[in-house]
Amino acid sequence: MDALSAIAFGVVLAASAGLRAFLPAFAASLGARVFDLPLPEYLAWLERPEALLLFGVATLLELLGDKVPVVDHLLDSVQVFTKPVLAVLAATPFLYQLAPEHAVAIGIAMGAPLALGVHATKATVRVGSTATTGGVANPFLSVMEDVAAFFAVAVAFLAPVLALVLTAALLFVLFRVAMRVRRATRRRAPA
Repeated sequence: MDALSAIAFGVVLAASAGLRAFLPAFAASLGARVFDLPLPEYLAWLERPEALLLFGVATLLELLGDKVPVVDHLLDSVQVFTKPVLAVLAATPFLYQLAPEHAVAIGIAMGAPLALGVHATKATVRVGSTATTGGVANPFLSVMEDVAAFFAVAVAFLAPVLALVLTAALLFVLFRVAMRVRRATRRRAPA
């Protein structure tokens, strides 16, 4: 994988962690196992079947839990802490190909804030959805988030640079929606 593709892949996985915490870690584990990507010693465990199974089950549980009212908000609360860590974990194997000695630092500097920003934007949209629809629309939003995260990760495996461009466009749209929701929520708030 060339340098630009590795960076694009890492960025897309980090951003996707802001939508689905465990999916990018599952994808990194799958990528390491299936495509035999070189991993740093400290991440060699990612290609083990147990890691693949663990992240696969965690992804499935997260996908299901996010469709349940109240559980979705509980997940969002807990994942403020877990998503940045999982973003770094997912991005580091691909950044390692560029600069092994700096991969974790780059992952932390790039991946954690990106995942946290995506998560905060998504959570803002969810709060607005809960306020305006009583939470009825939240499962539909969750499915759209699932599709976006899976699509981004799948395209990242096939065409990382294209995935980066599409992810940037999606993040722009998500940010704009979040800003509209925030303004609408402020207007409705009692003075």
